Amino acid sequence: MNRLRSLLQDDHDAIQCLLDDLTGTPDPDTGRRQRLARRLVALQSAHELAEERVVWPAVRRLCEDGGALAGTALAQEGEAKRALDELARLPSGSPEFTACVHTVAALNRTHLAYEQDQVWPRLETRLTERDDARLARQWRATRRHTPTRPHPRLPAHPAVLGTVGTAVAVLDRARDALSGRTAAGRT
Repeated sequence: MNRLRSLLQDDHDAIQCLLDDLTGTPDPDTGRRQRLARRLVALQSAHELAEERVVWPAVRRLCEDGGALAGTALAQEGEAKRALDELARLPSGSPEFTACVHTVAALNRTHLAYEQDQVWPRLETRLTERDDARLARQWRATRRHTPTRPHPRLPAHPAVLGTVGTAVAVLDRARDALSGRTAAGRT
């Protein structure tokens, strides 16, 4: 799972870096905090949807207790999406914004540890080199066409995400272009 794991780890590292910036020393520059939060929301939204389309179906199919592993992760991701949705709506100078950032950070710590400590080791033992390469290709293709905003009410089912998720991604990117917001993973 070296290829897929590397792609997942890159996103995890970028998410953690943004969270570190947001939860570190209070920054009086509310515009900067808002930009960091928008980047976090975009990156994590894209990451979670790509996991829902690529990683969790593979975990279900390949891992013993894969359904339970994926179910736990999806429940965690659902909580994170709701918190990200709230964060995206809050003004960065408010106490609620700061509290929500800390909620998102705590949810992420739990979720990232679960994936890295529980899921990835099990998936790695089940993936062939060919599976790993295929999933890495699917991940990259999916990440190019994912929503940039959280959609907590969008079902986390691969078939739904493949159709509705693509339409939602187009709408998100149009909203981003109109608002001047940068896409996930870009500065």
